[in-house]
Amino acid sequence: MRNRRPTVADLLSMKGKRQLSMLRVETLEEAEAAERAGVDLVSVPPEMLGPVFREAAPSVFAIPGLEYGDLITADDYIRAAFKALRAGGDAVYCAASLQTVRRLRDEGIPVCGHVGLIPSKATWTGGFRAVGKTSLSALEIWRQTKALEEAGAFSAEIEVVPGEVAAAISAHLHADAFNGSRHGVRCAISVCR
Repeated sequence: MRNRRPTVADLLSMKGKRQLSMLRVETLEEAEAAERAGVDLVSVPPEMLGPVFREAAPSVFAIPGLEYGDLITADDYIRAAFKALRAGGDAVYCAASLQTVRRLRDEGIPVCGHVGLIPSKATWTGGFRAVGKTSLSALEIWRQTKALEEAGAFSAEIEVVPGEVAAAISAHLHADAFNGSRHGVRCAISVCR
């Protein structure tokens, strides 16, 4: 797969076969290092995308984040997503509503959703702390992740959730799931931060 940039179909076909690696990069030097190291996916600021980024990292799957709160309507997200894809992104990272995820999917835009501790929505989960530690909150994380999958997200970041909970959720999804709390060894994608 390292000879060419993977597609969403490639990533989904690898679920259960091997764990993918993911890294947050914020400079071209970091993107180039991720490429040399064989990192599969990178999370990247949208403004970093473009021909120079793709020269530095031609075969990594790039997921730019659509900043929650900077974009308001589903149409805003769609415009930003198409701009990111034209600039060299392969999918978009979106923490907006399920309706927005559906709209992106309906336009053929691959979406990575977000559940668990979402920093911009932390007030709803009790602040910056782990979620999914009780059976009720773990069930809610499952429900949210399944809803993202049903809305059309091809993957979901399950952030700051116990590894056992994230692994159980990931095992019962068709979508790729990755745990952003450094317990990623139990999910389809391991996130390095």
